[in-house]
Amino acid sequence: MKFHHIGYLTSNINLTIKDFKSIGYKKKKSLIVDNNLKVKIQFLMNGNNIIELIKPHNKNHGLLSLLKKKQYAYHFAYKVENLDKSLISLKKRFKIIVNPVPAKAFGGKKVAFLKMKNDFIIELIQS
Repeated sequence: MKFHHIGYLTSNINLTIKDFKSIGYKKKKSLIVDNNLKVKIQFLMNGNNIIELIKPHNKNHGLLSLLKKKQYAYHFAYKVENLDKSLISLKKRFKIIVNPVPAKAFGGKKVAFLKMKNDFIIELIQS
């Protein structure tokens, strides 16, 4: 597994971009709308550091509840060689909350999400 990014929830992507620009972050790509995952995504970069800004759709109740709790930095994402094999190994310790699904932000490569016992979320991205 190789660390890729931190997922950061926001209710206002443009305002959050301004905040991160003030500490040296720049837009990496244009805004991505992923109807499958019910989110809008904007990647920001500062050197090798990547932040994924995520604005949940009004029907994405899971992420909206985290946003209401002000849990903004809510997941770490890792690239993995074999998503299925990684899930088999990790599901012994963590709960799978989103089974592998193609993600627009990664060119249709599959992602999966797991929840740790402390409710922090891990995203796995197929390399």
